[in-house]
Amino acid sequence: MTVHDLGASSSLTSSWIVRYPSIDSQTSVRSFARIITTGDARPPWVPQVKRRIQELAMLPDGWDPRGSRALSREDLDDALSFMVRMMREDTEAPWMGLLSSGGLQLAWTRDDLEVEAVFDRSRGERHLLVSVGPNEWEEPVESAWSLFNSVADRLSSRHSEGAVDSAV
Repeated sequence: MTVHDLGASSSLTSSWIVRYPSIDSQTSVRSFARIITTGDARPPWVPQVKRRIQELAMLPDGWDPRGSRALSREDLDDALSFMVRMMREDTEAPWMGLLSSGGLQLAWTRDDLEVEAVFDRSRGERHLLVSVGPNEWEEPVESAWSLFNSVADRLSSRHSEGAVDSAV
């Protein structure tokens, strides 16, 4: 069993278990999700996602003077669970942004393809939006596997390297 703090890793056949360490009230340091895998392989996107989560977790309440909240533990849970379920080993790391409510936005852009996942429990928003040219599709994240999978090849590192067959 391998433990990766603030990130994720797996081979395509690994089992994923999300664990949460407690908040350390002695030092006021917030601890966030760990993803524990049964495999030793680590997808290339893990280090980038881990670094970005660490950066976002450092932002306190009020980081934006117009009004903002620190990263929501529940929204981080939702975003990590989404990445574990949806992303393949060769999926490029998403851009990750903190919403003013403390929620998270994940985004990928490639040519005419835009994919956005929003995790914001305080506003009741948990959806995946896929845009290809002028066409858009939206699904709740709980039922978005098919939608995400329909563009997964285009979000892969193999696609960016030109190794994906253009007929696919």
